[in-house]
Amino acid sequence: MLRHAPARPVTAFFRFFNAEGKCVVAFPFRLADRVTYFNEVMMDPALTVQVDCGEPDARISVRVRPCDWRYNCRREISYVLDRLLRKPSAPAPDPARIAAFEATGVATSSATPLVSIVIPTRDRAALLACAVETLFETSDWPLKELVIVDNGSVEPETFALFERLRGHPDVTILRQDEPFNFARLINAGARAARGEVLALVNNDVEARSPDWLSPLVRLAIDPRVGVVGAKLLYENGLVQHAGIVLGIRGLTGHAGSGRAADDPGPYAMLTTTRRVSAVTGACLLTRRQVFEELGGFNEDFVIEYNDVDYCLRAGAAGYAVVCAAAPALLHKEGSTRQARPLREQEVLDRSLFMQRWGHALINDPYYPPELTLRDESLDTEAARHAG
Repeated sequence: MLRHAPARPVTAFFRFFNAEGKCVVAFPFRLADRVTYFNEVMMDPALTVQVDCGEPDARISVRVRPCDWRYNCRREISYVLDRLLRKPSAPAPDPARIAAFEATGVATSSATPLVSIVIPTRDRAALLACAVETLFETSDWPLKELVIVDNGSVEPETFALFERLRGHPDVTILRQDEPFNFARLINAGARAARGEVLALVNNDVEARSPDWLSPLVRLAIDPRVGVVGAKLLYENGLVQHAGIVLGIRGLTGHAGSGRAADDPGPYAMLTTTRRVSAVTGACLLTRRQVFEELGGFNEDFVIEYNDVDYCLRAGAAGYAVVCAAAPALLHKEGSTRQARPLREQEVLDRSLFMQRWGHALINDPYYPPELTLRDESLDTEAARHAG
């Protein structure tokens, strides 16, 4: 990939199409050098490429070359000359980007507002039953309701669970028989909810203590705050989410994913309640007033990035996005997912996200610049180069 302009680094999403117009390869990339090499991908030179970038002045081109000895020699010479001419230095540490955040005010009618727990689902009755029990039925929050948004369940076990839950006065089950659109399900659940605080939670999340809502709501009702996320753990006890970082692998990533639950990470960023750029929609709290002000989730993002888009819009509107260090909830399904090719809609969601927010992916203000953007390890770039 060749970056002709601008001179600063940019991020872009590349989509390669065959003669029938089908997208056969798609990936994001951060273009920090004039020439960026993307190797070990077998590519038909006849493919056409579309480059999606959030920078209006970006000019990027792609060349597909045979990976022979000539290519390898040119690449090595270009790499050496580029490093000699640019003499890159490691970014200076900036620990000030990791700062503890404490709630100080109340923007709702009381300090214990009605909280609406909104859970989209489709079958998987055992998962949903566990989520309902730990997040709602055994929660000690005094004012709460449950809104289940059912997107076309068909299994008898699910209907039996719904029948049991309908006997509870504070449970609403909303049927949405339509093609899957996560953002639309969230918006429908929010419209059906009555609470001043919306707790948007996946059906594969499990609370480990009855007081899980208290610290999250305390942050969500702070007038400075627009979005609150929770620390999530895999079933094996390792970190799945402690805030989303912009720019990892060219898009976004869960920094520190895979570390031990009690590992503080650099600057204690994994054990500090702090501002972040975004949090996952697997467990996201927001005040109804903020949700309505922002227009809810953007339904153009059908599967992915609707949560990150919401957080970035909240930040652009002047609200803080906060990830709480406690409580830590279990995100059960995430630990069993296997790598697979992107679905067509996921490619479209990522392309749209790059077009809307590509300019924000270059510098995350809540991520120390000396930490790597190559993956979620939280290694320093200096340590990587030394190794």
